[in-house]
Amino acid sequence: MEKKKYDLCLRVLRRLGKEGVLDKIMLVGSWCIPLYQDYFKGEAVLPAIRTRDLEFLIPARTHFGRKTDLHGLLGDMGFVVDYKGEEGYIIFQHPDLILEFLAPARGRETGKPCLIDELGINAQALRFMDFLAQDPIQMRFHGIKVTLPHPANFALQKLLIAKRRKEEGKAEKDRAQSVAILTALSQTSGVEIVRALYRSVPKSWQRTIRQELAALDEGDLLAAIEAD
Repeated sequence: MEKKKYDLCLRVLRRLGKEGVLDKIMLVGSWCIPLYQDYFKGEAVLPAIRTRDLEFLIPARTHFGRKTDLHGLLGDMGFVVDYKGEEGYIIFQHPDLILEFLAPARGRETGKPCLIDELGINAQALRFMDFLAQDPIQMRFHGIKVTLPHPANFALQKLLIAKRRKEEGKAEKDRAQSVAILTALSQTSGVEIVRALYRSVPKSWQRTIRQELAALDEGDLLAAIEAD
């Protein structure tokens, strides 16, 4: 990973932490991978990060307690406000990173952004975000306390969204990250967490997970997940 991209990520996390925003949101997406390396104590073989997208999830019913002007907070770091998608949800563009805020979709998917008045932004509402936010973990990343999805939720959610991707490259990345993390979990007691989580989801979700792993020729992983 480019050092300047990595360093900028740390600056963003520190800035959000200082303002009390980081305590309320979750780091999601590919930038979780360096923290999962620490979670597995460096023994897992996980894909390298090649994305500029730094994504944060704002869980349902989150209250920040006070207003924070993200535009002003990030502006002096070189981020500029931009709009993405037909509905124009807000992202923060920088030559090295793109900050994006996500929220759980509610009811029928309308594609409309979710207004987060306390941050002065709107967030992209997506499916499976509630699942991603179940039983989160907290880790230290260069001394910064970060909340992120449990690796089991992260891995299974990647399989659930892969075929919904419009860009095949992103779908392939989702699948690669999922398989790498599931492989690491299957070699530890974490496989029990994956099994319990798999059994807890709707049958249609289980079917998608089975189909994805079968298509990837990951029969051993599927057997480990479905074992009694």
